[in-house]
Amino acid sequence: MTDFKTKNKTLPCKTLECKLCNKIYKRPSGLKKHKKIIKDLNTIKPSIYILPEKAIEETRQMLVYHIKEKLKQNSRHVGNVSVTIGGTESQFFGVFKGYIHNYFPKSGTYKCIFKGADAYSTLAHILKDENWGVKYFLQHQKTFVLLNSNNQDSLQESYLNKENQEPDPLQELDPLQELDPLQEPDQLNIQKSRNSLKKKIYRPKPVQIIIGWKKKIKSDVYNITSSAGFIFINFIVSRTKVYNSVYVDIE
Repeated sequence: MTDFKTKNKTLPCKTLECKLCNKIYKRPSGLKKHKKIIKDLNTIKPSIYILPEKAIEETRQMLVYHIKEKLKQNSRHVGNVSVTIGGTESQFFGVFKGYIHNYFPKSGTYKCIFKGADAYSTLAHILKDENWGVKYFLQHQKTFVLLNSNNQDSLQESYLNKENQEPDPLQELDPLQELDPLQEPDQLNIQKSRNSLKKKIYRPKPVQIIIGWKKKIKSDVYNITSSAGFIFINFIVSRTKVYNSVYVDIE
């Protein structure tokens, strides 16, 4: 006798995934189309100038400088970090052509994604600098761009230390809001403690570095517009101690 449930059981569909952006495709044709779009994104457009190598090298050095400016000794500066630098579309293509992964036509934004075991070495090749994401300090301390998802201790410390930074003003309580007179002071303290614990819950996020370019346009009351391009970099900062080339996570 045939089991009705077994006969009608829906088998899971084999999915195909882009390893960088984690988009899922049910058919090989979907993933193939996605890869073709990425290839087209990395083609030089007529509006983009091919810069001399000297100008591209200066752009690389500028990017490394601003990244390393975010690598500080104090633990308050670990965690998610954002860098925004003025730069043209041609400068962005000059450095990152071949590694652009997304383009958003509505906002005119390009995006590159670097993650995984080879992410640091890939960016070292792009930026022509082996030390682009690391800075050394006294007392054997090393501050660096975190790109290894296996280093969970450093990753967790990076997120927990963000609690010491200034709170988001949009998340703060309204000072004009009246407290409930029926709620006892002790209950208020308990509620605050619960909210504080909720904030400290560790939620892992993708360990990656996002580098992109965006054009911003502004206008005044007379509709006179001005525009500029910006290169943005989002990454995670962490720290270790180094003893004779042996790395020890700072807790």
